[in-house]
Amino acid sequence: MVHRLATGVVCMSLEVAADELPLEPLPYHKALVNHLASRESELWTWFAADRLREQHNEAVRLELLKATYRIERDANPSLYTALDEVAKTLGLEVPTTFYQSPGTPGSSGLNASLAYMPGESHIVFTGPLLNTLTPTELRCVLGHELMHFALLDRWRDYLVATQLLAAMSNDQQAQPAHLASARLLQLYTEVYCDRGAYKATGDLAAAITALVKIETGTTDVTANSYLRQTNEIFAKGHPRTEGITHPETFIRARALQLWTENPQSAAREITQVIEGPTTLEDLDLLGQQRVSAITRRLIAHFLHPAWLQTEPQLAHARLFFDDFKPATHPDESLSRDIANLTAKLHDYYCYILLDFATADRELEEAPLAAALLLADELDLGERFRQLAMKELNLRKKQLDTLSSDARSIVAKAQEAES
Repeated sequence: MVHRLATGVVCMSLEVAADELPLEPLPYHKALVNHLASRESELWTWFAADRLREQHNEAVRLELLKATYRIERDANPSLYTALDEVAKTLGLEVPTTFYQSPGTPGSSGLNASLAYMPGESHIVFTGPLLNTLTPTELRCVLGHELMHFALLDRWRDYLVATQLLAAMSNDQQAQPAHLASARLLQLYTEVYCDRGAYKATGDLAAAITALVKIETGTTDVTANSYLRQTNEIFAKGHPRTEGITHPETFIRARALQLWTENPQSAAREITQVIEGPTTLEDLDLLGQQRVSAITRRLIAHFLHPAWLQTEPQLAHARLFFDDFKPATHPDESLSRDIANLTAKLHDYYCYILLDFATADRELEEAPLAAALLLADELDLGERFRQLAMKELNLRKKQLDTLSSDARSIVAKAQEAES
């Protein structure tokens, strides 16, 4: 089930709070919307303006008329009856029109997608979908597509965020974080809309078999059999999706099953399989924010002793954060938060410590001694020593001696300050 939002649309109506949606948005949706609205305020304002709506609507209508066959209500009343029932279950009142797309010549691929226009739902079927799905499975598909519509039409901040990210990603100066954010937003949205498929019917088995039929084209699917297959995959470890717009079907089935059984534990596992561990190479905008926040905490924690708060040290900290202030007390949760990160991020934070171990030469070896002690507290000691020998041209014996004397060196620095 693919969601399509035509490019070039910029539209706005009165904002409707996200809590008026049939289902609560996922945490990623909320966090990314808040991030874009606050960090990209000028772009946000531009995309939130009411521009080009009529031109866009007419262009989408014409495209649908040219490329598809419109299924009118009197031609397939049972389809529209199913739609009316699903919409009522989801608490939606929306004019909907169905279309049949010829699809790719020679392909028997199945799909359903939404062509969005404000206040109107246009659902396009590709391939022999209507002849492949059972009535209950079809209602699941309709529930999924109507949730796409609800996100865009009832929560306009989501629409603005989607359009803003699309523009950022298509720009020649797009950063990897923009592309990563757009990808994660799409992946999480599919997981969210799958919940609409379940909510439309209350039938987990039908929601799963609909997913598998659309993905594989097979007509003989058993939900329990597919869930056993999925559980075998997860028993071998926690996979991370490689999907660009949609998570793999086994991940979507697993996410939906977990959500119906225990929403709180599902949230943790869904985040794990969609995002995986935070890595420097794949940081999205929110990941950048998290890494930056831990960087600030690390520097503030390291510089919280008064003897380390020299002007060269503080000036170096302000190169990272122009409003930097040292911590007034140790950060007790820093070790836990850094421990959950990947090896490359551990290296990054080791290099941060090395920066501040050498920022003020007048302090001589005391900052390096303090950095060694903190690295040990953060379970980064071994790697920090490796990098220190490499970057500072230290012999192992020199570093071992400094490590053994680190506490006394730091104590003397503190006494000198007082």
